[in-house]
Amino acid sequence: MNKTLGKTNIEVSPLGLGCWAIGGQFTLDGIPDGWGEVNDKESIEAIQAAIAMGINFFDTADAYGVGHSEQVLGQAVKERRNEVVIATKFGYTNNEATKEVFGRHDVSPAYIRQACERSLRRLETDYIDLYQIHVGGLSQEEMNSAIETLNRLREEGMIRSYGWSTWDAARAEQFALQSEGAAIQHPLNVLRGDAEMVSVCERYGLTSINNSPLAMGLLSGKFNPDSKLPDTDVRGSRHEWVTYFKEGKPVPAFLNKLEAVREILTSDNRTLVQGALAWLWGRSSAAIPIPGFKTRKQVEELAGAVARGPLSQEQMVEIEEILKPDIVLEHDRSRPQ
Repeated sequence: MNKTLGKTNIEVSPLGLGCWAIGGQFTLDGIPDGWGEVNDKESIEAIQAAIAMGINFFDTADAYGVGHSEQVLGQAVKERRNEVVIATKFGYTNNEATKEVFGRHDVSPAYIRQACERSLRRLETDYIDLYQIHVGGLSQEEMNSAIETLNRLREEGMIRSYGWSTWDAARAEQFALQSEGAAIQHPLNVLRGDAEMVSVCERYGLTSINNSPLAMGLLSGKFNPDSKLPDTDVRGSRHEWVTYFKEGKPVPAFLNKLEAVREILTSDNRTLVQGALAWLWGRSSAAIPIPGFKTRKQVEELAGAVARGPLSQEQMVEIEEILKPDIVLEHDRSRPQ
């Protein structure tokens, strides 16, 4: 059953897809930052397969692959634009020459309008369904100005609704109080139960868009203590905000936590991936997870979680008891969302 995006009339599938991984390689402070090699043709086929399987919500950003993710998504959905809901983000000033992103930000009215126009061209559309602030640590003044500009863009029909990608629940609450925003995007998964942010979304009728729903792939179950990812993969980079992996290796404590709840997550013939998504739906009716993908096979597994629905309340309580005390992850404020 589809959900409504915030208090809008925009209907979205209970599962979305995050398009960071299909953006390709880029750099952050000169460090390779991506998910390894991608194939645009395969990405397009995966997106189109997702639509055929009932997924209509796709989240990207102008910073993913310095706009390449938007281009790929635009190509994939242009023949079925009226069937899909496109969310993208703005705020980081990309350097297309060096492929550097996330270094500086700009949320001035002129820049927001310019960024929106560029995203519309890359996405090959004349409107964006959900336009999100990408910079999680805006000042009060910057937030106020951005809200005013977003309201204007909505009035002009360039966007249908707007939101904010942030880790900060206090800022999210101020955003809810001062705007007509529809959603907050934030990290949430079985290893990170962000109760404060979930509460903000539920109290103010905002959709909780969950990035890192699979803990950057750790919850897929395909990693063990001997796994090692290359430095060309974001999980093999030395970014401090890569919480679940360090120097390309999964953090043992998180692997142990996963093993402790594996049996519950894989109940009712779910895969681990499907169980991790089922936990999110059990966590909040406002939750819409947006796992990343690169292939049709991955999309098929993700879409298969929808029919199985959320974990039962009993299973949610059992997991909570097993994982107590709850893991508290310090979220580095330089991290892109």
